[in-house]
Amino acid sequence: MATAAPAGKRLLRSKSGLRIIPLNDSERSPFELVEPAWIPDDESPSCMECQGKFDFIKRRHHCRRCGRVCCGSCCNARLALPRMCFLDPVRLCSPCAATTAQENKFYHHHLKSLLSGAILHLSSESNEQDLVGLISCR
Repeated sequence: MATAAPAGKRLLRSKSGLRIIPLNDSERSPFELVEPAWIPDDESPSCMECQGKFDFIKRRHHCRRCGRVCCGSCCNARLALPRMCFLDPVRLCSPCAATTAQENKFYHHHLKSLLSGAILHLSSESNEQDLVGLISCR
């Protein structure tokens, strides 16, 4: 007799921060991102974004979304990252911060509009990056 996996969520402490993870894999979101492996410090003597050399003053920081090693200037954004189940805003590099900000905008604003009955209009001029203005309410 097969037993069902317990329902609910558990609090997990990862090196990136606190996360809430579903106990049952069937309850996971299809949009959830897996936490990346961090690039080891000794494999990056310089920032992977601006190529500035790390030293005593220019410190290494890991982006929580991609795992790359960047300097404090290139990895200074702290945003909510619900696709990785983080409870608090986490440190992100510049490219990941821009992507995450667009995703958060879509999930918090546009997706709620779609779920409440809005219609999504796609035109041939629209691209995937710019969904603003494509959603209209009934």
